[in-house]
Amino acid sequence: MVKSVRVVRSADTAEVFGPQRQRLTPCITTEVCGAEGISAGTVYMPPGGMSRAHYHAHSEIVVFCLRGDAATLIGPELEPYFHGPGEFIYIPEGVVHVAVNLGVADDLVAVEMRTDPQFNDDVVLTPEHDEAAAAVAARLRAELAVTA
Repeated sequence: MVKSVRVVRSADTAEVFGPQRQRLTPCITTEVCGAEGISAGTVYMPPGGMSRAHYHAHSEIVVFCLRGDAATLIGPELEPYFHGPGEFIYIPEGVVHVAVNLGVADDLVAVEMRTDPQFNDDVVLTPEHDEAAAAVAARLRAELAVTA
């Protein structure tokens, strides 16, 4: 495809369910506008949702939170980084991470930008971290419920 300027509405783009267990709407990709070094799309996560542990083998990612309260568990230690509306998080390529919607009643909505022009081409699941990530997410939600 030839590169072209495009305005893309996420409502006009097909949603996919990524291997990391996230609802994704890829909007800027090679297929859509000929992008060669970047992609962008929206990520939706239901209340209490979380992704599977994974990393992007070759892609840096930036996530901008639009709605909801998130924690991204980073590295094999699953260290939580908290972010909410109006905040960005940067994750280098090869870094294990898990996205967690801390809300029990609200969706989490974010815009994600990647240096993968396919948007979801280099996801590598790390199931050895899933059980521990679920325990960390449950602990964080319990702690938030106590302080609320």
